[in-house]
Amino acid sequence: MVPVHDMASGIDGKVILRPVTPVEQPGTINQRPYEAIITVETATGRVVASVRSDSAGRFRIILEPGTYVLHPASEAIYPHAPAQTVTVTQDQFTPVRIVYDSGIR
Repeated sequence: MVPVHDMASGIDGKVILRPVTPVEQPGTINQRPYEAIITVETATGRVVASVRSDSAGRFRIILEPGTYVLHPASEAIYPHAPAQTVTVTQDQFTPVRIVYDSGIR
């Protein structure tokens, strides 16, 4: 049994960018991992953390149980990803997938 003090909760995330080519070819994956800064706010709008995904698009952040809003950073119209609300449960890491729209059409 794992001692209570060793348990943690938070978000286990993956960030992708899509599409990466204007034409999809059968059998190809038209996306790639994306490095991005994600700001984490409480439901009342207080910033509690900021994290950068790695070159594989992954990030992990420890958070207290509760409801949070993730704000993916964007310096221009594209690439862009919408904010999303996430609920973190005690002693679990909530999986989150953030999808940036590249603007390629």
